[in-house]
Amino acid sequence: MSWGRDIRSKDLLMLPAAVDGGLEPQLVVPSRQAVWTQVGARIDDYTPEWTNRRRDDAGVALVLAYGTLAEAVNVRLNRAPRRLALEHLDLAGVRALQARPAQAMLGIEVAPRATAALDLPAGSPFLAPGGAEPVVIETLDGCRALPGKLASVAVLADGWLVNDDPAELGAMAPFGPRPHMPAELWLGIESPVAPSALLSFAVELAPSPDRASFSAVSTQPPATAPTLRWEAMTKSGAAELPVERDGTDGLSHSGVLALRADTPSAWVARALPGRPDDPPLYWLRARLITDDFPDDSRLARITLNGVTAVAARTIRDEVLAPLERSSTGRSRHRLSQVPVVPHSVLIDVADSAGDPFSEQDPAEREVPWKEVDDLAARDSEDRVFLLDAANGVVTFGDGVHGRAVPDGYRNVVARKYMAGGGSAGLPVPGDTITAQRSVPNLSGATVLAITTGADSETSGELVLRGPAEICSRGRAVAPGDYATLALTASGVDVARAHCLPGTDPRSGGGVVPGVVGVIVVPRVIAQDGPPLPSTEDLRAVAEHLAREVGVVGAEVVAAAPRYREIAVQAVLVARAGSDLAATGSLARDAIDGWLDPLDGFDGTGWPFGGPVRWDVLTRLLLATLGDLTAVSRLAFSIDGRRLAACTDAALEPGELTWPGSHILEIIAEEGPS
Repeated sequence: MSWGRDIRSKDLLMLPAAVDGGLEPQLVVPSRQAVWTQVGARIDDYTPEWTNRRRDDAGVALVLAYGTLAEAVNVRLNRAPRRLALEHLDLAGVRALQARPAQAMLGIEVAPRATAALDLPAGSPFLAPGGAEPVVIETLDGCRALPGKLASVAVLADGWLVNDDPAELGAMAPFGPRPHMPAELWLGIESPVAPSALLSFAVELAPSPDRASFSAVSTQPPATAPTLRWEAMTKSGAAELPVERDGTDGLSHSGVLALRADTPSAWVARALPGRPDDPPLYWLRARLITDDFPDDSRLARITLNGVTAVAARTIRDEVLAPLERSSTGRSRHRLSQVPVVPHSVLIDVADSAGDPFSEQDPAEREVPWKEVDDLAARDSEDRVFLLDAANGVVTFGDGVHGRAVPDGYRNVVARKYMAGGGSAGLPVPGDTITAQRSVPNLSGATVLAITTGADSETSGELVLRGPAEICSRGRAVAPGDYATLALTASGVDVARAHCLPGTDPRSGGGVVPGVVGVIVVPRVIAQDGPPLPSTEDLRAVAEHLAREVGVVGAEVVAAAPRYREIAVQAVLVARAGSDLAATGSLARDAIDGWLDPLDGFDGTGWPFGGPVRWDVLTRLLLATLGDLTAVSRLAFSIDGRRLAACTDAALEPGELTWPGSHILEIIAEEGPS
């Protein structure tokens, strides 16, 4: 077999059904027709004298009644393995993956009429009116937003290269095609206000085909960021700008760069050195201090007033509602807003059960209560709690495993927590979002980049993933463990993962000892093509598997999948009098859904390396389209190369399908002459 199992391969017989997760285990066929057929097959063996089985016969009526009643029983019986699997997973400590909020990069927009910079603190909320309810997006960092724009980007390396449209840099090399000291990158700001305080830029790098994979080894330290020196062009010459935050790691990947612009002398607008006819701008430059800058780094866009943000909202000073207190002393309380962002909850508990009017010792108040994954290993005085993020339920200890919450009235207060997560209603890059509160001269913000977020894992998805997590036990040893634990990489929303042991996806094939290849398929928003991971996604997955959970010394290469475009050519015969246009549209939708890499095949995504079989597609079309009576001359085209009719399309390990442009001829069957 040329294709392997990924973590969502099924160990139970799962069939499509209208249930959570789209699949249902099946012990018996639940339909009444199946019961009637099975009973009818036994009549000749058990009651051979019953030969006249007319529709109005009492025995036939009894069989029909039995089948109707047995259908309901069989449906409930099929739920037993699902319930049993969920109970076993719960006993083993496997929990459903919680909803995660989307991470975004915004460009703050200041009104052109503004005559002063705008101080935007961290936690400033914006509204994205996308779904049934507006999605709140809060900034994670503060900035001093300038009116105006970044007007020019210039590179000084063997001469000047100037681009006056920083929004479309066209894969511009930040320090020239062959970066070396003393190359320089110059940024020119057009603004009525001189930059000061905290100056921030959103930097987006262009995707490079040479960076479709990322390698990490546990025995090697993480790669160091290139060394850059940022300077402002002032009256007295170049003045260094200290780096406050650098999410780009020295312009080596996309992120937000924040500089301290408290220069020792005034920052003045001037023309670019050596180009006196250029308009005067506020210039700052980055000088390359070392020669280790990546050759394939290319700038796609740089935006002034860039900030990082998260699709969640902050709630402060909320009194938790008590739910119950067990006889052992363990208590449960609830937060009002869900889903809760894990590890965002800060809780105060007043230890004043004896006197509700007494003040808590300030030293006690300073000790925070921390969120943990398990109370079993905690001491009696540990201020810890468990969080059910989906339901907002907070569980405290019983005084033996974790400190118990004393009796009291409104004595459990969340200083702050964040609520949000999921993929519904999120904006797409290029959308403009508005400030939730009116701020003078704040026009809004532009979404420059955003991840998909993640919805809470359903019980159906948990049934498919849970057994693999139990097998891995939090460590990547077997190939399936690498695929399972790739889903837990921080900051990455991995939809699917597949492991190719002993294979380097960067090479043409063959066994490479000591290398573990991991194919990563992300979730994406508003995709125009197949889902491809970013360089940052691949970096996060490779480093997580190599340095945190993988085998010491093994090189993990995270790579994007190779997609094979599959187009279908066929003649479809529909019943006479049917709507041929509608039949053709439904057929294209069914083929596209079947070939989808995330949700196709049997609802869990196309199997990595799985062949595209013409007979399976034929049966699918005939079973799905009620007006279809025949499928003739079905043939596949793979990446534009047409195969012979009734021939399967073979895929290599690690490859996935992507639907192409199908050519379907819909004809009506001939009626009786």
